[in-house]
Amino acid sequence: MAESDRQIQLQAELDSEFQIVRVLGEGSVAHVYLAREQALQRLVVIKVLNSEVAEDDTARKRFEREARSAAKIHHHNVATVHRVGSLEDHTPFIIMEYIEGRNLADVLQAEGAMTIDQACNTLSQVASALAAAHDKGIVHRDVKPENVVRERDSDRVVLTDFGIAGILETGTETITRLTQQGQLLGDPQYMSPEQLLGEALTDASDVYSLGVMGYELLTLKAPYDGKTSVQLITAHLKKEPIPLANLRPDADPFLADLLGRCLSKNPLHRPRASEVAKALERGTDESRPSGPREGAASSYGDHGPPDRAQDVSAFEGFIRELRRRHVFNVVFLYALIAFPLLGNAAEIIPYLPIPGDADTQMAILVALTLASFPVILVLSWMFDISAKGIRRTESGVSGAARAGLHLLQALGLGLSFAVAGMVGWWLWPS
Repeated sequence: MAESDRQIQLQAELDSEFQIVRVLGEGSVAHVYLAREQALQRLVVIKVLNSEVAEDDTARKRFEREARSAAKIHHHNVATVHRVGSLEDHTPFIIMEYIEGRNLADVLQAEGAMTIDQACNTLSQVASALAAAHDKGIVHRDVKPENVVRERDSDRVVLTDFGIAGILETGTETITRLTQQGQLLGDPQYMSPEQLLGEALTDASDVYSLGVMGYELLTLKAPYDGKTSVQLITAHLKKEPIPLANLRPDADPFLADLLGRCLSKNPLHRPRASEVAKALERGTDESRPSGPREGAASSYGDHGPPDRAQDVSAFEGFIRELRRRHVFNVVFLYALIAFPLLGNAAEIIPYLPIPGDADTQMAILVALTLASFPVILVLSWMFDISAKGIRRTESGVSGAARAGLHLLQALGLGLSFAVAGMVGWWLWPS
């Protein structure tokens, strides 16, 4: 069916509720229209599956199922799906929130690479959107700048096209034929190794694509050299990413380390989207100078590269990690509970289910209380407890400082054992 005929059919069937304003775009999977919802007088986006793809029963059902799944995601950075339906010829469509703005691909082309803070803020929002989707068991499969829209007059960015991306791995004859005809469904520049190999995708695949997008926001380049699809695919499968510092010298070491872990070949070694969002939020909270927005990739040559950020020292990184992980608060709360407990042990012991005589009970109580101190320190370093549950924390220190930080961490833990032992010796019943 011709594009004009499809638009006429769409307008005729939705005329009582929507007025088609204009065509927003078209691709190998769907056509996109801007429409006005008559009842609420709001603009919406209508995405209609292409006729050739809609004829494939498996692809059509997959599209509808993915769209309904996407409708369950309610998040500030995810385009809201208002309705999922079908035309009289069973061609499915999605009606979703219209975001007035430009996608990030257009933003980068017009404005150049982002500052460090802008990139961290953008990536954090996208990671937060992915985390909301992953909590619902939904994998996007096509995370890239073209599918992220920055709202006009705001720094809000919105991840779109969950339903569209869902049919890209149907394995149907129609999808295979389109691919053989040169219509590559999905962009190899952003695909994870497992996606390129045709393996089952998990949340980790979206995190990999997010890492690739992070490089582009910061450098206007991919993390791998490659001019053709074959070269890109080979790089994703076998090569290590270009060090971020080589392309963007002013990037913080923690950001380079984070994006590097997102791009791990092994999906099990990548952080979760929620961890990426949290790490980026903490990163933007740190006080640091922001590099100027680059007009284009070549502007480094015009003005000279920005000064390389100094690596954080091991001690400074250790203190920063203690603060970031709230270890000082944990120690304070421990002391607030432990010292009154030990000071009033004689009065408390009769109410505790501890076996033995009074001296044995006292010894057991002191041992358990003091032994819990280093254990609590280790757990507070490794995990973060929030309203969303218990999350594994990720290190914000990278580079040469990491080895020194680990040494200080070991010394601190040893010191905690020593302090606990000394206090235990002092309080141990004679």
